[in-house]
Amino acid sequence: MHSQSDEELMTDVKDGDIAAFETLVDRYKAAVYGLAYGMLRSREDAEEAAQDTFVKLFKSRGLFEDGRRLEPWLLRIAGNTCRDLLRRRRAERVPRAVPMSPELAEIVADPRGEGRDPLEAGRQAVRHELGRLSDKLRLPLVLRYVNGLTNRQVADVLGISVSNVKVRMARAKDLLSSRLESQEDGEGRRTVEENGAAGAGEELT
Repeated sequence: MHSQSDEELMTDVKDGDIAAFETLVDRYKAAVYGLAYGMLRSREDAEEAAQDTFVKLFKSRGLFEDGRRLEPWLLRIAGNTCRDLLRRRRAERVPRAVPMSPELAEIVADPRGEGRDPLEAGRQAVRHELGRLSDKLRLPLVLRYVNGLTNRQVADVLGISVSNVKVRMARAKDLLSSRLESQEDGEGRRTVEENGAAGAGEELT
Protein backbone atom coordinates (compact mmCIF):
# COMPACT_ATOMS: atom_id res chain seq x y z
CA MET A 1 0.00 0.00 0.00
CA HIS A 2 2.90 2.35 0.73
CA SER A 3 3.93 2.07 -2.93
CA GLN A 4 0.58 3.41 -4.10
CA SER A 5 0.34 6.98 -5.33
CA ASP A 6 -1.55 9.62 -3.35
CA GLU A 7 -4.33 9.58 -5.88
CA GLU A 8 -4.68 5.78 -5.76
CA LEU A 9 -4.83 5.90 -1.98
CA MET A 10 -7.49 8.64 -2.11
CA THR A 11 -9.59 6.43 -4.38
CA ASP A 12 -9.46 3.76 -1.66
CA VAL A 13 -10.16 6.34 1.06
CA LYS A 14 -13.25 7.49 -0.81
CA ASP A 15 -14.45 3.89 -0.54
CA GLY A 16 -13.94 4.01 3.23
CA ASP A 17 -10.55 2.26 3.39
CA ILE A 18 -9.14 3.29 6.79
CA ALA A 19 -5.78 1.65 6.16
CA ALA A 20 -5.32 3.77 3.03
CA PHE A 21 -6.19 6.89 5.03
CA GLU A 22 -3.65 6.00 7.73
CA THR A 23 -1.01 5.60 5.03
CA LEU A 24 -1.73 9.12 3.78
CA VAL A 25 -1.56 10.47 7.33
CA ASP A 26 1.85 8.84 7.82
CA ARG A 27 2.99 10.22 4.47
CA TYR A 28 1.97 13.83 5.12
CA LYS A 29 1.78 14.32 8.90
CA ALA A 30 5.27 15.86 9.12
CA ALA A 31 4.60 18.27 6.23
CA VAL A 32 1.21 19.32 7.60
CA TYR A 33 2.55 19.81 11.13
CA GLY A 34 5.54 21.77 9.82
CA LEU A 35 3.28 24.05 7.81
CA ALA A 36 0.94 24.54 10.78
CA TYR A 37 3.82 25.33 13.14
CA GLY A 38 5.26 27.82 10.67
CA MET A 39 1.92 29.62 10.49
CA LEU A 40 0.84 29.35 14.13
CA ARG A 41 4.19 29.37 16.02
CA SER A 42 2.76 27.16 18.75
CA ARG A 43 3.28 23.41 19.13
CA GLU A 44 -0.09 22.97 20.78
CA ASP A 45 -1.93 24.93 18.09
CA ALA A 46 0.03 23.18 15.33
CA GLU A 47 -0.88 19.75 16.67
CA GLU A 48 -4.54 20.77 16.89
CA ALA A 49 -4.48 22.18 13.35
CA ALA A 50 -2.77 19.07 11.95
CA GLN A 51 -5.35 16.78 13.55
CA ASP A 52 -8.21 18.96 12.30
CA THR A 53 -6.70 18.97 8.80
CA PHE A 54 -6.74 15.19 8.52
CA VAL A 55 -10.22 14.97 10.01
CA LYS A 56 -11.41 17.45 7.37
CA LEU A 57 -9.58 15.50 4.67
CA PHE A 58 -11.44 12.33 5.60
CA LYS A 59 -14.81 14.04 5.95
CA SER A 60 -14.44 15.78 2.57
CA ARG A 61 -12.97 12.75 0.76
CA GLY A 62 -16.00 12.56 -1.50
CA LEU A 63 -15.16 16.00 -2.89
CA PHE A 64 -11.72 14.93 -4.10
CA GLU A 65 -11.83 14.79 -7.89
CA ASP A 66 -10.22 11.96 -9.84
CA GLY A 67 -7.10 13.10 -11.64
CA ARG A 68 -6.44 15.87 -9.13
CA ARG A 69 -3.19 16.05 -7.16
CA LEU A 70 -3.65 15.48 -3.43
CA GLU A 71 -0.80 17.56 -2.01
CA PRO A 72 -2.02 21.04 -3.09
CA TRP A 73 -5.54 20.19 -1.94
CA LEU A 74 -4.31 18.93 1.44
CA LEU A 75 -2.08 21.97 1.94
CA ARG A 76 -5.01 24.24 1.16
CA ILE A 77 -7.11 22.47 3.82
CA ALA A 78 -4.23 22.89 6.29
CA GLY A 79 -3.83 26.56 5.41
CA ASN A 80 -7.55 27.25 5.87
CA THR A 81 -7.51 25.41 9.19
CA CYS A 82 -4.57 27.47 10.42
CA ARG A 83 -6.15 30.73 9.30
CA ASP A 84 -9.29 29.81 11.27
CA LEU A 85 -7.15 29.33 14.38
CA LEU A 86 -5.32 32.60 13.74
CA ARG A 87 -8.63 34.44 13.55
CA ARG A 88 -9.66 32.96 16.88
CA ARG A 89 -6.60 34.23 18.70
CA ARG A 90 -6.25 37.53 16.83
CA ALA A 91 -7.42 39.38 19.95
CA GLU A 92 -4.20 38.38 21.71
CA ARG A 93 -2.07 40.68 19.56
CA VAL A 94 1.10 39.30 21.18
CA PRO A 95 4.09 38.67 18.86
CA ARG A 96 5.45 35.14 19.13
CA ALA A 97 8.84 33.81 18.15
CA VAL A 98 9.24 32.60 14.57
CA PRO A 99 11.42 29.60 13.68
CA MET A 100 14.57 30.69 11.84
CA SER A 101 16.32 29.14 8.88
CA PRO A 102 19.64 30.21 7.29
CA GLU A 103 17.78 31.05 4.08
CA LEU A 104 15.35 33.34 5.85
CA ALA A 105 18.12 35.00 7.84
CA GLU A 106 19.98 35.72 4.62
CA ILE A 107 16.93 37.05 2.81
CA VAL A 108 16.06 39.36 5.68
CA ALA A 109 19.58 40.58 6.35
CA ASP A 110 20.33 41.20 2.68
CA PRO A 111 17.01 41.51 0.79
CA ARG A 112 18.60 43.29 -2.17
CA GLY A 113 21.65 41.04 -2.42
CA GLU A 114 24.16 43.72 -1.40
CA GLY A 115 26.56 41.25 0.16
CA ARG A 116 25.98 41.98 3.84
CA ASP A 117 26.71 39.31 6.46
CA PRO A 118 23.39 37.38 6.53
CA LEU A 119 23.50 37.04 10.31
CA GLU A 120 24.72 40.54 11.17
CA ALA A 121 21.31 41.67 12.42
CA GLY A 122 21.15 38.73 14.82
CA ARG A 123 18.71 35.86 14.73
CA GLN A 124 16.90 37.05 17.84
CA ALA A 125 16.22 40.47 16.35
CA VAL A 126 14.97 38.91 13.12
CA ARG A 127 12.60 36.58 14.99
CA HIS A 128 11.28 39.49 17.01
CA GLU A 129 10.62 41.64 13.95
CA LEU A 130 9.01 38.75 12.09
CA GLY A 131 6.65 38.30 15.01
CA ARG A 132 5.66 41.95 14.76
CA LEU A 133 4.60 41.67 11.11
CA SER A 134 0.95 41.28 10.25
CA ASP A 135 -0.13 37.75 9.31
CA LYS A 136 -0.71 39.02 5.76
CA LEU A 137 2.99 39.80 5.35
CA ARG A 138 4.54 37.27 7.72
CA LEU A 139 2.87 34.07 6.53
CA PRO A 140 4.10 34.08 2.91
CA LEU A 141 7.67 34.69 4.11
CA VAL A 142 7.56 31.97 6.76
CA LEU A 143 5.90 29.41 4.48
CA ARG A 144 8.43 30.09 1.72
CA TYR A 145 11.68 30.22 3.70
CA VAL A 146 10.94 28.30 6.90
CA ASN A 147 8.65 25.58 5.54
CA GLY A 148 10.36 25.46 2.14
CA LEU A 149 7.20 25.70 0.06
CA THR A 150 7.28 26.95 -3.50
CA ASN A 151 5.55 30.20 -4.39
CA ARG A 152 2.80 28.14 -6.02
CA GLN A 153 2.29 26.10 -2.85
CA VAL A 154 2.27 29.23 -0.70
CA ALA A 155 -0.40 30.68 -2.97
CA ASP A 156 -2.48 27.50 -2.66
CA VAL A 157 -2.18 27.46 1.13
CA LEU A 158 -3.14 31.13 1.54
CA GLY A 159 -5.73 31.18 -1.23
CA ILE A 160 -4.08 34.02 -3.14
CA SER A 161 -2.32 34.37 -6.49
CA VAL A 162 1.39 33.72 -7.01
CA SER A 163 1.88 37.39 -7.94
CA ASN A 164 0.32 38.41 -4.61
CA VAL A 165 2.67 36.02 -2.80
CA LYS A 166 5.65 37.74 -4.44
CA VAL A 167 4.33 41.21 -3.67
CA ARG A 168 3.70 40.37 -0.01
CA MET A 169 7.12 38.77 0.41
CA ALA A 170 8.84 41.76 -1.17
CA ARG A 171 6.94 44.12 1.13
CA ALA A 172 7.77 41.97 4.17
CA LYS A 173 11.48 41.86 3.29
CA ASP A 174 11.63 45.63 2.79
CA LEU A 175 9.83 46.27 6.07
CA LEU A 176 12.05 43.85 8.00
CA SER A 177 15.19 45.31 6.45
CA SER A 178 14.08 48.85 7.33
CA ARG A 179 13.28 47.92 10.94
CA LEU A 180 16.54 46.04 11.42
CA GLU A 181 18.55 48.92 9.94
CA SER A 182 16.79 51.28 12.35
CA GLN A 183 17.80 49.02 15.22
CA GLU A 184 21.42 49.00 14.00
CA ASP A 185 21.45 52.78 13.69
CA GLY A 186 20.07 53.11 17.21
CA GLU A 187 22.70 50.75 18.60
CA GLY A 188 25.41 52.67 16.76
CA ARG A 189 24.29 55.98 18.25
CA ARG A 190 24.18 54.45 21.74
CA THR A 191 27.72 53.13 21.32
CA VAL A 192 29.03 56.55 20.24
CA GLU A 193 27.26 58.23 23.17
CA GLU A 194 28.61 55.66 25.64
CA ASN A 195 32.15 56.04 24.29
CA GLY A 196 31.83 59.80 24.50
CA ALA A 197 30.62 59.65 28.07
CA ALA A 198 33.42 57.29 28.99
CA GLY A 199 35.99 59.63 27.43
CA ALA A 200 34.57 62.59 29.32
CA GLY A 201 34.76 60.63 32.54
CA GLU A 202 38.43 59.82 31.96
CA GLU A 203 39.23 63.51 31.43
CA LEU A 204 37.66 64.39 34.76
CA THR A 205 39.74 61.85 36.70
